[in-house]
Amino acid sequence: MSTDEKRNALGFQIYFTGMLARNNFNDFLKPYDIFTEQYGVLCVLNEHTKLTLRQISEEMFKDKTTITRLIDSLVKKDFIKKTPSDTDRRAFNVTLTSKGALLYDEIGLCLKEAKQIMEDKIDPKEKEITLKVLAQFREMNITDEVNKLKKDKEC
Repeated sequence: MSTDEKRNALGFQIYFTGMLARNNFNDFLKPYDIFTEQYGVLCVLNEHTKLTLRQISEEMFKDKTTITRLIDSLVKKDFIKKTPSDTDRRAFNVTLTSKGALLYDEIGLCLKEAKQIMEDKIDPKEKEITLKVLAQFREMNITDEVNKLKKDKEC
């Protein structure tokens, strides 16, 4: 893929922008001794109070192995705790600890203000269009499109 093709490829630009944002956010989180995906777990647990590993996995669109690794690292840091499920001996309930809730609140205060400053720099109409285009892109499935092409012609 040439530089011009990358510059004009929506999928590439979404991926590149997402990676840049993730790296910037990890830099922001570094002093708190966590990274983006771990903060994501804290956000999910702040919203839902108590979830199983499977539920967290579904909320974050991550596989169970990744979620288990994230949960274990956050348990070691005392940001969350795992307790056996009352209804399923194989499952655990995951909740925020008071230390985790404090960390979530502390990060959230800085983050909310910084996000607002950044969004204020974007024209509201352009933001609306961007959100619509991203929603359309999420609804697309590249595999389906390639399979349709294969039926119609060689690809």
